Amino acid sequence: MNNQIAATKAAASKKSMEDLTVVLCALTVVGVGATAATPFWPEAWGRAPSIGVVVLAASLTVFGVLHTLYWWRSLDEAAKEAHKWAWWWGGNLGFFVGGAAVVIAAFSGVNLLPAAVPHTDAALIALGVAAAFAAQAVGYGIAWCAWWIARR
Repeated sequence: MNNQIAATKAAASKKSMEDLTVVLCALTVVGVGATAATPFWPEAWGRAPSIGVVVLAASLTVFGVLHTLYWWRSLDEAAKEAHKWAWWWGGNLGFFVGGAAVVIAAFSGVNLLPAAVPHTDAALIALGVAAAFAAQAVGYGIAWCAWWIARR
């Protein structure tokens, strides 16, 4: 009986993801065709993106969140623990080590931005965010592998 319930839930989850994929495809078509500028865009932020780009970005965000929710619910307890442990330890340690490396490189006079990128405050902030995310992702990956190797 439990297998039948689990199979029904899995089929419903698969159907939901298929429906979301169809909606995302439809929004992609709309996003490509809608070229009008986004209304109420502050001038201080520069040129307004098209409403299609905004719709596409919003739909991708919603799709990503819902896909992650379905994915997380499908994991067993061991996989959930591996991901939580890896994110906590690997993400945090990666953030601190990567952040320290960026700070040391910046104070050492290393040019962290490519020559083609203007050296503005916005570019440096974007570099910092990307470096933090990359360091966390690398730390997470290493910790996730270590968690599974330790439990073999």
